[in-house]
Amino acid sequence: MIRSSLYDLFFGIVVLCSLPKLSIEYFFRGKYRASLSARIRPRIPEKLKKPLIWLHGVSVGEIKALSTLVPHIKKAYPDAFIFITTVTETGGGQANKSVPDADAIQYLPLDFSWIIGPFVQALRPKLLILVEGDYWYNLMREVKNCGGSIVVVNGKISERSVKRYLLFSAFSHHLFSLIDYFCLQSEDHLSSFLKLGVSLKKSFVTGNLKFDIPSLSLSESDCRAYKRDLGIAEGDVVVTLGSTHEGEESPLLNIFRSLQRRLPNLKVLLLPRHPERFSRVGRLVAHYPRVILVDRMGVLPKCYCISDLAVVGGSFVKGVGGHDIFEPMKMGVPTLFGPFMHNQRELVRLVTESGAGRSVPLEALHATLEELLSNAHLLHIMGEKGRRCAQTVMGSALRTWGKIEFFAKNSSYSTMS
Repeated sequence: MIRSSLYDLFFGIVVLCSLPKLSIEYFFRGKYRASLSARIRPRIPEKLKKPLIWLHGVSVGEIKALSTLVPHIKKAYPDAFIFITTVTETGGGQANKSVPDADAIQYLPLDFSWIIGPFVQALRPKLLILVEGDYWYNLMREVKNCGGSIVVVNGKISERSVKRYLLFSAFSHHLFSLIDYFCLQSEDHLSSFLKLGVSLKKSFVTGNLKFDIPSLSLSESDCRAYKRDLGIAEGDVVVTLGSTHEGEESPLLNIFRSLQRRLPNLKVLLLPRHPERFSRVGRLVAHYPRVILVDRMGVLPKCYCISDLAVVGGSFVKGVGGHDIFEPMKMGVPTLFGPFMHNQRELVRLVTESGAGRSVPLEALHATLEELLSNAHLLHIMGEKGRRCAQTVMGSALRTWGKIEFFAKNSSYSTMS
């Protein structure tokens, strides 16, 4: 109880220190307006008579990953109540799209004991599945108090996070001791968790769930129709700039403006990562020819599908750590990305070693783009390598669920059946 009170105090200080930034985001950029009240005053889902399985993912990527597990859960426990939570509003939209058969989808309540405690007590989940991480102490403590089990799937952790947890090793050891089972993406992440004192006996490498996310497939007629909608003509060469962040659009678009002098049929689709930036990026795009701002959420895979080449953002500025470079690769779209990919090291290794993509610093991007866009044969070879590589790494969802089922048969979670 003392530990929880100290955590509440610390968490409250963090929230207070964040208020100026949060206020700007809320009042001037429109963030959190749909989610804030739901996180402060959470609503208890109806029809909770069935055993409840709770899956939590922070945002879009994690929600896509957890969607690969839901079919296995539904097959094994058809009577279970499938409850999905997320933190971001884009994550909420993705959950409605990716997991339409979930019994309830909500925002995760703030992790103050007086908010999350009664909420968890009302739900009494048999199992909490955390996707990639997001380790909220009061949430996990309350789940354990209710007799529920906690499993991490698609687990990963950055070197920066390891260093932060080691600074508070006593608390970190207690925090991770609340988790019953770790299904991790790679041996590198396993080593990192072992440094934090996580037991090897409850840690397994099962691969990346994102490899099992189904690829979008468009027919030729659908591709032509979507290109017409975007103003792309027959014979245009299309490059998608996906998931870009503040500080990336301007230098990237300058490079493409220079390329367009030699390649007049080059069209660029620009999709910023965060919707609250659409209007600002739109004003920037007005100064660049043949650049199309796609200011809609959930259409990035569709844009990759009609592209000759993808450039994935969040990787040309420090502090973000990169985004999903596997998605365009598995569609057969050659993929470029910047050097700042510290959150995606395994994906970088996979994509570059397969020959389906390249890590390119900003200063070398012009030459690389010129090389690839003037060589259709090379683009085709890279695309085919991406498709073949994607086929070899599938199966993580089945492996992960196999470990969870094994754990379920040897824990209190078995009472679900």
